[in-house]
Amino acid sequence: MAGTTSNISIRMDADLKAQADALFAELGMNLSTAFHIFVRQSLREGRIPFYISLNQPDKETEYIK
Repeated sequence: MAGTTSNISIRMDADLKAQADALFAELGMNLSTAFHIFVRQSLREGRIPFYISLNQPDKETEYIK
């Protein structure tokens, strides 16, 4: 990293954090690295890099992977 760094404190549910830690560990990174990637991608795209909606999919509209 160039220049100075800054700390960020994020509060989240302990179970949610544990799930995220497990996922990111499988991907070879920690939560801090994953957040860093999220911020960099957001800056590249000038937006949150995924679709956010209040609509909940039902069986007919659910995205199939």
